Amino acid sequence: MSKEAKRQLDQWVMELAHYLETEYGLEWKVALQKAHLTKTILGLMGTSVVRFTYTKKDGTVREARGTLCRELSKEFAAYEYVNAVDEVVWPRATFTYWDLQRQGFRTFSAERLKEIIDKQQP
Repeated sequence: MSKEAKRQLDQWVMELAHYLETEYGLEWKVALQKAHLTKTILGLMGTSVVRFTYTKKDGTVREARGTLCRELSKEFAAYEYVNAVDEVVWPRATFTYWDLQRQGFRTFSAERLKEIIDKQQP
């Protein structure tokens, strides 16, 4: 990774942490940890399947298996985007991934992330 790419990624983490602190009232240390965890999960999902947990809005904890790599799921690879012109605007700390258990797109909020359980290489 180039120095410029690393700088931009570090800036992204800091901006997300600041957003989590100001919008959700998280302590800086916790906000920074969740921002780093988000960066790690998204990075791993680009090349593998990641098992992770997050707290749902109703307070229950969900274990998810997700990816951003189309080649790792034939259902994801076959997914046809309908109404792709209509873009959904999610809150800044909300991220979309392909859920391998539900075979569809799902979202998680960075402020609700708990942990990475493991990852599976292709």
